[in-house]
Amino acid sequence: MVQSSTTQVYAVVLDAIQQRIANGQWQPGHRLPSITRIADELGVSPGSVREAARVLATRGILRIEHGRGMFVTASPAVPLNLYQHFDHVDAGSTLELFEARRLLEPELAALAAERGSDAELAQIGILALRMEQAVAEGADFFDPDIQFHQQIAVAARNDVLAGIMASISSLIVAGRTLTVTLPGMTARAVRYHLLIAEAIRYRRPLQARLLMLAHVNDAIDALVDMYGRHSSVHGSASDEAVIVNRRTHPQGRGKKGDAAGEDRQ
Repeated sequence: MVQSSTTQVYAVVLDAIQQRIANGQWQPGHRLPSITRIADELGVSPGSVREAARVLATRGILRIEHGRGMFVTASPAVPLNLYQHFDHVDAGSTLELFEARRLLEPELAALAAERGSDAELAQIGILALRMEQAVAEGADFFDPDIQFHQQIAVAARNDVLAGIMASISSLIVAGRTLTVTLPGMTARAVRYHLLIAEAIRYRRPLQARLLMLAHVNDAIDALVDMYGRHSSVHGSASDEAVIVNRRTHPQGRGKKGDAAGEDRQ
């Protein structure tokens, strides 16, 4: 996503609302002022406030009740400071997100291959094809990309893992603003999605797990290559990723085995 004045205004509103919740000005259960009033106080458009409120609602921080207003939730799905950590996306915070995804998504892919219904597995394949088509046409492929990973989580039939994925879905959206700028990443992501969808459709859990692991590791390696040089170490797709200090240049070690899962097709 290219930064724009609209994006900057949205970020200001998001930060202002979160700060008022964090400092106790707006307590759990508190009804927020109207969108128009917040917009007037912050000197922004009502549309910017609506967008910020929508994102905070998906994060579990706000609850929007049509006809009543916006309320602070009693128990956000993820601690507020975690979302504040991602308000200004950089290579370090995005790498941390991918490290978390690497713990979750390969197993979700394997479980989806074992447990998903035929209809769910078909939908995963359709989303992979929609992403491929959108990229080929130069259109925005955001929706089929995000929905692909969400559908896998649903098909895995594990409410705990699916809940964790749902709770970080908006963080994944934030991280995407950086990963889409990486050279060659989009084309490789399309290829991985197609391969993962095929492995899941044919109910090959081990292959689905390895391909998803390679997909996430590919993003990690691309981030490290782009934003900080690292020494190459021969290993497999399961090697531990770099631990990033967000205040310095990311440094770590590379992996040479990520394409192995693709060769299995």
